Amino acid sequence: MLNIKFLNPFFTKEIRVLICVGLLFRLLLSILYFHVTLFPDSEGYLFLAQKILNFDLSFYNGERTPGYPLFIALAFGSTALTVIYQVVLGIVTSVYWFKTIQNLNFDSKTALYITLFLQSFLQIHFYERIILVESLTLFFISVLFFYLSADYLENKSLKRDFTVAVILGLLVLIKPFYAFIPFVIYGFSVVKRFKISKIISSKLMLLLFPLISYFGWSYVNKINTGYFVSTTFFGLNLSQNCVYFAEKTTPEYKWIGLVYAKHRDKLIEENSKLPSHLQTDIAMTIWDAQSDLLPKTAGNFAVLSAELGGYAKATIKKNPLEYVKQVIFRSWFDFWKPKIYWDYNSFSLPFVNKIFLGIWLFQTILTWFFKVFFVFLIPYHFVLFFKNRRITKELLFTTIIFLTSVLQALVTYGGNSRFSFPFEYIMMLVVILFIRDNILDKRKKLVV
Repeated sequence: MLNIKFLNPFFTKEIRVLICVGLLFRLLLSILYFHVTLFPDSEGYLFLAQKILNFDLSFYNGERTPGYPLFIALAFGSTALTVIYQVVLGIVTSVYWFKTIQNLNFDSKTALYITLFLQSFLQIHFYERIILVESLTLFFISVLFFYLSADYLENKSLKRDFTVAVILGLLVLIKPFYAFIPFVIYGFSVVKRFKISKIISSKLMLLLFPLISYFGWSYVNKINTGYFVSTTFFGLNLSQNCVYFAEKTTPEYKWIGLVYAKHRDKLIEENSKLPSHLQTDIAMTIWDAQSDLLPKTAGNFAVLSAELGGYAKATIKKNPLEYVKQVIFRSWFDFWKPKIYWDYNSFSLPFVNKIFLGIWLFQTILTWFFKVFFVFLIPYHFVLFFKNRRITKELLFTTIIFLTSVLQALVTYGGNSRFSFPFEYIMMLVVILFIRDNILDKRKKLVV
């Protein structure tokens, strides 16, 4: 008989409860929403996954990085099997959340309740049923923050540094945007109890794997497209921040600005005749404008995106105040907006979608509460650091999330809430930690 006693320390009662509840809820949701959801972005991931399965990356246009397509390839290109993988990863993710909460000095029972609460948010479960990067990203972000919560900055383990470096490298393969995170973690590890000797340490490994991922894939794109970029979408994404001042560009890029503005004005007019839930996001204007712009670059998307990148830089330089306004009041603000991605009309039973919508509307209010609270805690943790010169886990978590919110706002407009999603549970944990340490614990002391 197979001896599984060695698993007992891991599969505690709380973890067994967590896994059972997670399985039961996901099974129920699968009955009510047995649907693999595809969005426009899904096509690019599936296309690259097929090229990977064919062992042929020649002439690939460089739109997507290989992290998520590799995951799809492990499912043999099957969207249904990919969703099953994501559901399994979702359950494993919940275990990492539980372990992370324990690392933050919560007892097992409280950690279980908090994890169940965090796992109750619907966007987590619907992302698992979509062919988009978010579920896979959430898994690796969760593993990363588990290690960070386990006193990683003070840890001097070569094995652990290697593990975290690999996680960061995979994150960059999934989403090159995360290339800044290794530098933040390395910087904090050096600054905490600073010594000159800490500059050269095994934690330099944190930079190695992400840089290999970033520049390695950029080189593949250089071979295929002629552009050394991690994704040929970069120029297009950057130009999305110019949507509200598209025509205010330099003479060199008038051919882009005028077409861009024409499509924007057309979209605004169309939206004015539609109810809010049927309106098209103005941020997506440049995607519609592609049809008019692509012939100017002989149908070559990589060339067009490079031109859009040049257009964006020139237009932003010419309109700095408009850009700052755009970044702060639209791109950065949208990062904090709760959003759910689903096919509202694909539930298997009538009225179930309305029940889920009601739950989501309540959870939206709850998510807003935590996010607004977290935003107010950002300056609090920074001020606390300058006052006490202490690097806490909350400071590290807050810094990573704050930099994510700022950097994504600087480089794109549209779908900004998707950058926020993998960090939502950490935002909530930071708020819960503040309430525990500054309100609940102080009340206990007063009672005593």
